[in-house]
Amino acid sequence: MRTHNRGFTLIEVVMALFILSLVLSSALFAVHQYADERLRIRDRILANQVAWNHLMDSYQYSQNLASRAPGSQRKTKGVDTQGGQEWRWEMKVEKAMGQDLYRHEVEVGLDGRDSFQSSLAVYLVGE
Repeated sequence: MRTHNRGFTLIEVVMALFILSLVLSSALFAVHQYADERLRIRDRILANQVAWNHLMDSYQYSQNLASRAPGSQRKTKGVDTQGGQEWRWEMKVEKAMGQDLYRHEVEVGLDGRDSFQSSLAVYLVGE
């Protein structure tokens, strides 16, 4: 007399669960990486906006489009708020080759961190 057992063996069930766990852990890892990258890109965009704001100020001063208060000096360091976060910025102005040509570089990072998220530079005529 023959008996036919229907169903899966224990080894088949364990292998299916193992494969399912590998697929799910890979999917969770990919979603986590996507979320981290999205935050890094957002921070980089905000840092670039802060840097461009200060480079545009330099451009306006060099073209005499913006006026300065008498006796005041432009700031080279500071903290700005952008996107609900505090951003530390530093501007360096160096003489470049050429008559009256200057390199303006702004580095921006989150306040309280050592690293910079953005570094932008532009060459302008006039300091």
